[in-house]
Amino acid sequence: MRILDETSGKSINNLVLLFKKTEAIQLIGYLEALVSDETNNEHYHLNNDDYSKEITIALYDTNTINNFSDRYKRLIIKDE
Repeated sequence: MRILDETSGKSINNLVLLFKKTEAIQLIGYLEALVSDETNNEHYHLNNDDYSKEITIALYDTNTINNFSDRYKRLIIKDE
């Protein structure tokens, strides 16, 4: 697992996520799609009602690392 604070550009280790039920349902759907062999999506964006908050989720492994930007590659490889 890797967590990036995009504002500061720093890797973080602890995070608290609080969801409305509708947001949790949407997140579950995105996660199910990510792990499904039927999807070609590399990532999903989960936003709150007014789009002031966003969570981006993606899967990564050694076969897909080149699909990511240099910043994300550094996060995946070095967790920094």
